[in-house]
Order: sequence, then C-alpha cells, then structure tokens
Amino acid sequence: MGEEGGVEKQKTPDTRSRGCAPFTLIRCTIGSVTPRPVSSVARLVEDNAQDFLRAVQAKLLTLAPQARGHFPTADDATHISIAEMVSALLEGTGEEGKVDDKTLEFFKEAALDARRFGLTPEIHSALGEAVRSELVSLCADLPFENVLFAERAIAATTAVSIEAVREADEAHIPASYQAEIVEVEKRSRRFTVVRMQAETQLPYLPGQYLAATADFLPNTWRYLCPSIPTNEWGQVEFHIQSDADDIAGLLATTRPGDKWQLGPGRGDFGQSKISSGNDLLFIAHGTGLAPLRAYMFELMNQAAPPRLHFFVGADYPGELYELTGMWNFAAASPWLSVVPVSTHDKDAWWVQATEASQPPRGLHLHQTGSMAKIVTEAGAWADRNVLIAGPESWARDVRRAMIRRGTPAQQIEILGF
Repeated sequence: MGEEGGVEKQKTPDTRSRGCAPFTLIRCTIGSVTPRPVSSVARLVEDNAQDFLRAVQAKLLTLAPQARGHFPTADDATHISIAEMVSALLEGTGEEGKVDDKTLEFFKEAALDARRFGLTPEIHSALGEAVRSELVSLCADLPFENVLFAERAIAATTAVSIEAVREADEAHIPASYQAEIVEVEKRSRRFTVVRMQAETQLPYLPGQYLAATADFLPNTWRYLCPSIPTNEWGQVEFHIQSDADDIAGLLATTRPGDKWQLGPGRGDFGQSKISSGNDLLFIAHGTGLAPLRAYMFELMNQAAPPRLHFFVGADYPGELYELTGMWNFAAASPWLSVVPVSTHDKDAWWVQATEASQPPRGLHLHQTGSMAKIVTEAGAWADRNVLIAGPESWARDVRRAMIRRGTPAQQIEILGF
C-alpha cells in the first residue's frame, strides 16, 4: 500500500490484504541509493536471497533454538524478508559502514513491530550474529573492506533493535493486544464488517492501520484499517474484503467469541490534512472506506467541523455496504455530504446485497460510472484537502484526474492497496 502527497511511502496496509512490494518499501524508507563499497555485498545478497535466507534461519536456530515458532509464515503479509532488509540496508550504507539516523530509526521500529512474533532481545542478538556470519560466508570472494563495512552496518542496526525491544519490555508495553469478536455482519458476498472488543484501549489514530490475526492463523497477519476512532472501551471495527486473498477470506469467517491479536497503529495517512482545519473531500472505494470513516467520526467530536464532501464508491450498488449508515450520519450532520458511486448500475448475480446498501426511500443521489470522472465533473475542489483511499491503481487514476482538473497536487493524499 502506498501513500502520496508529501507522505512517505510505506508498506501498509489493508482493509484488504495490502502490499506495495517490501523491497520498494524499504528502499524508499531508508533513502536514496548512492554506490558504496558495500553495494557489491548488497547485490550478492539480492542475487542469492532465498539461499541466504535459509542459511540465516538455520544458523539462527543453532544459536537460539527458542526462536523456532517465531518466524512469520509464508502467507504473512506484514513483514519484510531478512534478505530484502539486508540488501536494502547495505545499498544505503554510507562511508565505512556508517548507518544514518533515519535508517537506524526504521530498524528500531521494525524490531518493535516484530515483538508480536515473539522476538526477544536474545533472539535479535542471535539473528544479528546469524546474518553477520552468513554474510561473511556468502561474500568470501569479495574485498575484505567491503565485507567489514557491511558487518559494521549489521552490528549498528542489531544494537538499536536489541535496545528498542529491551526498553519496550522493561516498560511493559504490550507487543500486541488481544480482542474478542463480538459481532460479525456479512454485508454482501465479498464484504464483511467485524466488531471486536480489546482488553484495553487500543493505541492508534484515525487513518492508521493495525496488524491483525486470529488465533486460528498463528504468525500470519494482515494489515487492517479501523473504521472507528480508538475509545476507552477497547472497541474496534474492521471491514474485510473476503476475496482479497486466502487469508482475508479466512479472517472474514471469524465468529463471535473468536480471539484476535492486534498490533499498535502504524502510518500517518491523512493526519496533516485533517489537522489543517481546511474543508475536506474524501473519496473511497471498497474497504478504503474504513480509514476515512474513522476520520469522519473524529470530525463529529469537533464543536465546529470543517465541511466534508464524501464520495463513497464500489464496483456494484449492492457493495456500498455502509451506505445506510452513511446516510444516517449525513442526515444528522449538516457539514457532511455523502455521494454514493458505483462502477456498474446493476448488481451482478453473485453480489448478494443486503439492506445496508439501500438508501432511504425517496433519495436518488446515486451516481454510476468512473469515480475520477464523477469527482472532476463536480469541480476542481481547489479549496479542499483531499484524501483518497482504495485500490492502488484506482486511487492514482483519481489523483491524476483531479490534478489535471486543477486540484493542487500538494492538497491530495492517497492510501492505496
């Protein structure tokens, strides 16, 4: 999932199972690439990624047998491969193996996130040694100084990772939060709304995403965006598109009483645009509705909210799975306007629409066609901050169309998956 509009591109994630390529992510996060002596090491790791990964895992289990069972599964969509992280780290390493503060901060955050897999300071220490050892073996034919500088970079990132995890453990900060499913609503064949209650208030902001998994999917996580702000009762709601992938399909089968694990909030989609106080334009497609809906609820708590025009999109009318609720919110909020949009004018036979997608009797504001065309025909929206959330290519198409129509690019931010 990517973010644009002055926001750093990050691996994000879904309301569906999101994913920009992890390799692209880490290169963007760590910074620009300048050829260094360790670049040859990075290329060797990249060219032998699978063999390197297997060797590191085997070495790790000899150094720390307790690490067994704490690896993400192959179906997990929330982690970055060790080989990819090492390769990207070394591509951006400075003179003589120096690692800049931005890169160190990234590895610190990655280590804190990996606590939900059960990675302790001891396992991080063993992992750092396993990476260093296998790197030396892989690069036996490269110049000594190239490998030495790479070892220094590995040592630096391992040290900050260990320290970050140790501090979090000592501060008794949970690695993840348990929540129990209290309600599941199948709004159409593909879209399910899941409500749950955690043991404590969840640490996230509107627009962020959480890593989530069910107890029946150990070490297999997906990123989901809460559709309501955090609250003191630990309540949270997610929207799942079941055909996004097999794991999303399994998460959508959850039932009341099931236990899930949730990570802390990540990302900063939309935060600067919302805090500016300017009038707003929200554009969503499918489960892209979730993060924007959370912001909508947050605005409701303000004494004088900015004007908000909200285009809610789906492929079919029956997949506007939150339309009834959105109409009700708009009826009680004079600052909020809701426009439903579907690509097709009629449901396919398999959609299985429910009452949740039906507008109140007498309202006929539904529009059909391209979201980009419908939004730009309504105006340039030059006076609004714009948040767009939905499938990556769709979100970029809408953004490009708005810029061509006259919307300032710096006022648009997208969350694509």
